[in-house]
Amino acid sequence: MEEKSIIVKGEGTFFNVSGKLDGQGAEELVSMMNPADIYTFDFSDVTDINFAAMRTLLRCRQGGQQFAIINANDNVVERMEDTGVATFVSICRKPKPLDMSMYKEFGGSFLSKSFNSNDGDSMMKLYGPYVPERMVAQEKVIARAVMQFGIPTPLVGTIYRDGENMALDFERIEGKVSFSRMIANNPERLEEVTIRFAKMCKDLHTKPCDTAIFPNRKTTYRQAIVNCPYLNDEEKDKALAFIDAVPNVTTCLHGDCQLSNVITNGKEDLWIDLADFSYGSPMFDMGMWYFLSKLNSEERAFKVFNFGTEMLAKVWDVFVREYFGADTPEKAAEIEAEVQKFAAIHMIYLVTTFFPEGNMVEYIKEKLTK
Repeated sequence: MEEKSIIVKGEGTFFNVSGKLDGQGAEELVSMMNPADIYTFDFSDVTDINFAAMRTLLRCRQGGQQFAIINANDNVVERMEDTGVATFVSICRKPKPLDMSMYKEFGGSFLSKSFNSNDGDSMMKLYGPYVPERMVAQEKVIARAVMQFGIPTPLVGTIYRDGENMALDFERIEGKVSFSRMIANNPERLEEVTIRFAKMCKDLHTKPCDTAIFPNRKTTYRQAIVNCPYLNDEEKDKALAFIDAVPNVTTCLHGDCQLSNVITNGKEDLWIDLADFSYGSPMFDMGMWYFLSKLNSEERAFKVFNFGTEMLAKVWDVFVREYFGADTPEKAAEIEAEVQKFAAIHMIYLVTTFFPEGNMVEYIKEKLTK
């Protein structure tokens, strides 16, 4: 009996697909998709894919629908690579087992720890067990696309699994140091490094983004607002109204725009941690950066930047002057008042997606919903 494809709809924009994916099954999958959303297809149980299915997925992708395939077996990946469909449709193989004895820890952040390989060639990013697999796959897909788009960033490699934790392999940049570590180690360089960071942000925020590849940040934030369990319907409506009033632009956004996400080896400066790369108003990036600069706890500031909130406030002041051209206290205060609203939007995303903190909810309501 011919093996048939079976589609199982999962939560939100996540689908599990099993069996042999044929044209009919692919058409069924495509029919479930909303053009405004970004989808993840889990191919863990897909044994094969035929030409009709690949053609259907290719047409869907070329029509502007955004999706990525994760957990594909070697046969499916090779089929899509042989046809060239993998050039247009992002696909990730099943995670490989990981031997962490081959790596040595050297740092980390809230979501992950970083390890250097013993041979010095790669850097392994080991995610916490609370980070979903599709987010790791998304980071790989986006990091690869950003590199192909011409934005300076380390090369991305293979997805691994270490028990409950997912991991992602990156090119190791020899002699690299983050901008935040440069300031922590040499406080007298605060202004110089911050000016470099502001220039990188301005360059990124003037670069037109490929909207067929990268998500719209407005869509991401709208979904977070709709799904936020800490806001009532009236408060959600006010937050959505704010989002709707933001101009629709298609310039590049980092999504996690902050000092620790730029590294340098003295020859070139590179962006890292690109899982949230997207397009939209640069003020979305500024809201995230303000949240980390001015609304951080002392403990989290040291964990992310290796220095405290007092120095972060100084960094923010230099940044506002260089990025916005705010050369007076009055101009800086005006900009800060506007950026605070975007910080509140980013905090909705954080409390909905990662961690509920009461003080964040209070700030959100103060800035957006009262």
